[in-house]
Amino acid sequence: MAEPQAVGKVLAEKLVSPETLERTLGRVWCPIKGVLCKDLGENHFLFTFLQASGKRRALEDGPWMISKDLVVMVDFDESKTLDEMEFIYIPIWVRVSNLPFGMMDKETGATLGEKIGVFKDVDVGEDGTAVGRVLRIKVLIDIRKPLMRGITVKVGNPEREKWCS
Repeated sequence: MAEPQAVGKVLAEKLVSPETLERTLGRVWCPIKGVLCKDLGENHFLFTFLQASGKRRALEDGPWMISKDLVVMVDFDESKTLDEMEFIYIPIWVRVSNLPFGMMDKETGATLGEKIGVFKDVDVGEDGTAVGRVLRIKVLIDIRKPLMRGITVKVGNPEREKWCS
Protein backbone atom coordinates (compact mmCIF):
# COMPACT_ATOMS: atom_id res chain seq x y z
CA MET A 1 0.00 0.00 0.00
CA ALA A 2 1.26 3.48 -0.86
CA GLU A 3 2.14 5.89 1.90
CA PRO A 4 -0.46 8.58 2.71
CA GLN A 5 0.04 11.83 0.80
CA ALA A 6 -1.27 15.41 0.75
CA VAL A 7 -0.46 18.55 -1.19
CA GLY A 8 0.39 21.87 0.42
CA LYS A 9 0.67 25.43 -0.81
CA VAL A 10 2.69 28.07 1.05
CA LEU A 11 1.14 31.52 0.64
CA ALA A 12 4.36 33.52 0.47
CA GLU A 13 6.08 35.93 -1.90
CA LYS A 14 9.45 34.20 -1.51
CA LEU A 15 10.08 30.59 -2.47
CA VAL A 16 10.24 28.10 0.39
CA SER A 17 12.54 25.07 0.29
CA PRO A 18 11.12 21.57 0.68
CA GLU A 19 13.87 20.83 3.22
CA THR A 20 12.58 23.64 5.47
CA LEU A 21 9.07 22.17 5.35
CA GLU A 22 10.35 18.64 5.97
CA ARG A 23 12.26 19.81 9.04
CA THR A 24 9.68 22.11 10.63
CA LEU A 25 6.28 20.63 9.75
CA GLY A 26 7.58 17.06 9.59
CA ARG A 27 8.51 17.22 13.28
CA VAL A 28 4.95 18.23 14.16
CA TRP A 29 3.03 15.93 11.83
CA CYS A 30 5.18 12.80 12.14
CA PRO A 31 7.46 13.28 15.17
CA ILE A 32 8.99 9.80 14.99
CA LYS A 33 9.54 9.10 11.28
CA GLY A 34 8.99 12.52 9.66
CA VAL A 35 7.72 13.41 6.19
CA LEU A 36 9.13 13.54 2.69
CA CYS A 37 8.51 16.76 0.79
CA LYS A 38 8.74 17.12 -3.00
CA ASP A 39 8.80 20.57 -4.63
CA LEU A 40 6.04 20.90 -7.26
CA GLY A 41 6.97 24.49 -8.15
CA GLU A 42 5.58 27.91 -7.17
CA ASN A 43 5.46 27.03 -3.45
CA HIS A 44 3.37 23.87 -4.00
CA PHE A 45 4.62 20.68 -2.34
CA LEU A 46 3.74 16.99 -2.25
CA PHE A 47 4.03 15.57 1.28
CA THR A 48 4.47 11.86 1.93
CA PHE A 49 3.74 10.92 5.54
CA LEU A 50 5.92 8.22 7.07
CA GLN A 51 3.43 7.77 9.94
CA ALA A 52 -0.25 7.14 9.14
CA SER A 53 -1.51 9.65 11.73
CA GLY A 54 0.56 12.45 10.16
CA LYS A 55 -1.75 12.99 7.20
CA ARG A 56 -4.81 13.34 9.43
CA ARG A 57 -2.93 15.83 11.60
CA ALA A 58 -1.77 17.84 8.56
CA LEU A 59 -5.25 18.04 7.04
CA GLU A 60 -7.42 18.41 10.17
CA ASP A 61 -5.29 20.26 12.70
CA GLY A 62 -3.74 23.63 12.09
CA PRO A 63 -3.66 26.26 10.76
CA TRP A 64 -0.02 25.71 9.76
CA MET A 65 2.57 28.43 9.37
CA ILE A 66 6.12 28.43 8.05
CA SER A 67 7.94 31.56 9.19
CA LYS A 68 4.95 33.90 9.08
CA ASP A 69 3.36 32.41 5.98
CA LEU A 70 0.22 30.28 5.86
CA VAL A 71 0.43 26.68 4.60
CA VAL A 72 -2.85 25.42 3.09
CA MET A 73 -3.17 21.63 2.89
CA VAL A 74 -5.43 19.49 0.67
CA ASP A 75 -5.81 15.74 0.31
CA PHE A 76 -3.81 14.19 -2.53
CA ASP A 77 -6.11 13.22 -5.41
CA GLU A 78 -4.33 11.39 -8.22
CA SER A 79 -7.21 12.15 -10.62
CA LYS A 80 -6.60 15.94 -10.37
CA THR A 81 -3.94 18.23 -11.73
CA LEU A 82 -2.29 20.77 -9.44
CA ASP A 83 -4.35 23.54 -11.08
CA GLU A 84 -7.59 21.69 -10.25
CA MET A 85 -6.79 21.48 -6.52
CA GLU A 86 -8.37 24.22 -4.42
CA PHE A 87 -6.20 25.69 -1.67
CA ILE A 88 -8.93 27.78 -0.06
CA TYR A 89 -9.93 26.18 3.28
CA ILE A 90 -8.03 25.98 6.55
CA PRO A 91 -9.16 24.32 9.78
CA ILE A 92 -9.30 26.67 12.75
CA TRP A 93 -10.73 26.70 16.27
CA VAL A 94 -13.04 29.70 16.75
CA ARG A 95 -13.86 30.96 20.22
CA VAL A 96 -17.37 32.40 20.56
CA SER A 97 -17.69 34.56 23.66
CA ASN A 98 -20.67 36.20 25.37
CA LEU A 99 -23.00 33.23 24.71
CA PRO A 100 -25.66 32.55 27.38
CA PHE A 101 -24.86 29.42 29.43
CA GLY A 102 -27.96 27.67 28.05
CA MET A 103 -26.49 27.91 24.55
CA MET A 104 -23.03 26.52 25.40
CA ASP A 105 -23.73 23.13 23.83
CA LYS A 106 -22.93 20.93 20.84
CA GLU A 107 -26.14 21.82 18.97
CA THR A 108 -25.50 25.58 19.19
CA GLY A 109 -21.86 25.00 18.26
CA ALA A 110 -22.89 23.13 15.11
CA THR A 111 -25.42 25.83 14.13
CA LEU A 112 -22.92 28.66 14.66
CA GLY A 113 -20.15 26.66 12.99
CA GLU A 114 -22.19 26.36 9.77
CA LYS A 115 -22.68 30.16 9.74
CA ILE A 116 -18.93 30.74 10.20
CA GLY A 117 -17.67 28.14 7.71
CA VAL A 118 -17.85 24.36 7.34
CA PHE A 119 -18.58 22.92 10.80
CA LYS A 120 -16.18 20.17 11.93
CA ASP A 121 -16.34 19.83 15.74
CA VAL A 122 -17.19 21.55 19.00
CA ASP A 123 -15.26 21.34 22.27
CA VAL A 124 -17.79 20.08 24.83
CA GLY A 125 -17.79 17.60 27.71
CA GLU A 126 -19.32 14.13 27.70
CA ASP A 127 -22.71 15.66 28.59
CA GLY A 128 -22.65 17.73 25.36
CA THR A 129 -22.21 21.07 27.11
CA ALA A 130 -19.30 23.45 27.57
CA VAL A 131 -18.51 25.28 30.76
CA GLY A 132 -16.49 28.46 30.67
CA ARG A 133 -16.35 31.86 29.07
CA VAL A 134 -16.17 30.67 25.45
CA LEU A 135 -17.57 27.95 23.20
CA ARG A 136 -14.80 26.50 21.01
CA ILE A 137 -15.93 25.49 17.53
CA LYS A 138 -13.72 23.91 14.88
CA VAL A 139 -14.53 25.06 11.35
CA LEU A 140 -13.03 25.13 7.89
CA ILE A 141 -12.87 28.78 6.87
CA ASP A 142 -12.55 30.10 3.35
CA ILE A 143 -9.31 32.11 3.30
CA ARG A 144 -10.64 34.25 0.42
CA LYS A 145 -13.28 35.80 2.69
CA PRO A 146 -12.73 38.31 5.51
CA LEU A 147 -12.75 36.95 9.06
CA MET A 148 -16.02 37.38 10.97
CA ARG A 149 -15.76 39.65 14.01
CA GLY A 150 -18.83 38.11 15.61
CA ILE A 151 -22.30 36.72 15.13
CA THR A 152 -25.81 37.69 16.23
CA VAL A 153 -27.82 35.01 18.03
CA LYS A 154 -31.46 35.02 19.10
CA VAL A 155 -31.93 34.34 22.83
CA GLY A 156 -34.69 34.23 25.41
CA ASN A 157 -38.45 34.42 25.32
CA PRO A 158 -39.47 36.84 23.86
CA GLU A 159 -36.53 36.51 21.48
CA ARG A 160 -33.96 39.27 21.46
CA GLU A 161 -30.77 39.58 19.48
CA LYS A 162 -27.41 39.31 21.22
CA TRP A 163 -24.01 40.02 19.68
CA CYS A 164 -21.36 37.37 20.36
CA SER A 165 -17.79 38.08 19.37
